[in-house]
Amino acid sequence: MTAIFFTIGLQVVTPADTNDEGQDTFQNMRNHPQEHWYNLTLMNTKIGYMHTSTEKTAYQGKQVDRNKTDIVMNFKALGTDITVEITRVEYTGPDLMPLHFLSTSNESGLKQIEGQIVNGIAHVRTTLNGEITESEISVPPDTISEHTGVASLLTQKGLKTGDKRTFHMFVFDLLKPVKTEIEVLAEETLTYQLDEKQVYVLKQTMDMMNGVTAKLWIDTNGVNYRTEVPLMGLSMVTTKTDKEDALGGIEEVDVILKTRILPSGKAPVPNAEHLEAEVKLLTGNIAEVVMSTCRQKLEASTSHAGKLSIQVPAIVAEDCLNLPIQNAEGEFLTSSAYIQADHPDIQAKAQDILENEVNSWHAAERLCRWVYASIQEKKMSGGFASSLTVLQSLSGDCTEHTVLFIALARAAGIPARICSGIVFAKDAFYYHFWPEVYIGKWVQMDPTLDQVIADANHIQLGGSALETDNLMEYAEDVFHTLNQLEITIY
Repeated sequence: MTAIFFTIGLQVVTPADTNDEGQDTFQNMRNHPQEHWYNLTLMNTKIGYMHTSTEKTAYQGKQVDRNKTDIVMNFKALGTDITVEITRVEYTGPDLMPLHFLSTSNESGLKQIEGQIVNGIAHVRTTLNGEITESEISVPPDTISEHTGVASLLTQKGLKTGDKRTFHMFVFDLLKPVKTEIEVLAEETLTYQLDEKQVYVLKQTMDMMNGVTAKLWIDTNGVNYRTEVPLMGLSMVTTKTDKEDALGGIEEVDVILKTRILPSGKAPVPNAEHLEAEVKLLTGNIAEVVMSTCRQKLEASTSHAGKLSIQVPAIVAEDCLNLPIQNAEGEFLTSSAYIQADHPDIQAKAQDILENEVNSWHAAERLCRWVYASIQEKKMSGGFASSLTVLQSLSGDCTEHTVLFIALARAAGIPARICSGIVFAKDAFYYHFWPEVYIGKWVQMDPTLDQVIADANHIQLGGSALETDNLMEYAEDVFHTLNQLEITIY
């Protein structure tokens, strides 16, 4: 999940073709290599830099733009140093649609995404620590590069306040086109290295996570001087600078401590079987963020607030299904890029742990205890590792515990899926991932905390869906509560 925190809205502005005489500057710039350096700040603290470059090159016999972005970020998570490194290269034609793209990152190991868009279909190949997953995504004809989206607006004659443009933008983090609107808000004068620059102030709204809005300051040459992305309680800002400054020192910020939720009212009881709380969202609809399930009930009193009741279920093993479970919730038995349930090593380990156990609940208990005991190096990671990687390294945080458990459960014939939300630990609620299994009904477990049945201090914000190859769907409701959710325990 880490990458999307910081890369939404970090579009590279690249000049585009135009026939308008007043836009000749674009054509002149396109004929020469361009590069820009940016400081990255999170919550007013510098955490890294971004470097962008654009040059003309040949691709399949045609002249295209080659856009490259390098992002390096350093921050802390509960005192652990995390470094995120992302490199992206994209080739775009005159219509601004990506022809070929390649992205590499150090997300819990090495992750590489390569794709081509041909005849309205994006053919994507994801390699995660040596394991390959392939997929195809339909792409609307108005889809443009994530790098050149804003620049396309500048091809319009007579850009002025109030102008709007709507299109689809192919977003690397989601690996899909996202409907995007650009609106010109105003014209301003901006000071950059003692020089005054005339810039347009743009609002960019992306149809994802109930609307992600960025604010951009760009000049008539298509150069981006500043981008602000609120990210629902976090403030991410990119500011144009020079190479020396961009590569200069950074400051420390602990993203886990910055986003924890301190509850008011009574102190939550460890291993509680029941929880009653008032939950309030400062902005947004509480019913769209806090889930209602058979375990967790939300009674909204207003659009922003409501009463939350969580009851841990009682499990009678004899009433649970026998393995393998095939005719119910079968979609949650499949493999994916991060959850390699059909890999021989995962299959063999599941059989070894279960020792011919056929009762689904007893099997789930064994898997939960094994994952907790076996992952001995419990350390923060920069994202999700795949289940196979976790099985080999036996290290990681809640995301690694969750993907390994789910892979083993599916290999054993137990439908399993991801829950995302918050859990109370020691002094506050922290953002967390945990699994749930289907044994005749859905039951939440937590191998990270050694809880065979997840206690009532787990508040679910997302889940109940089959994971994609990037797992970013589990971040959606989490983003909408960052520094926005208040909890009062009864």
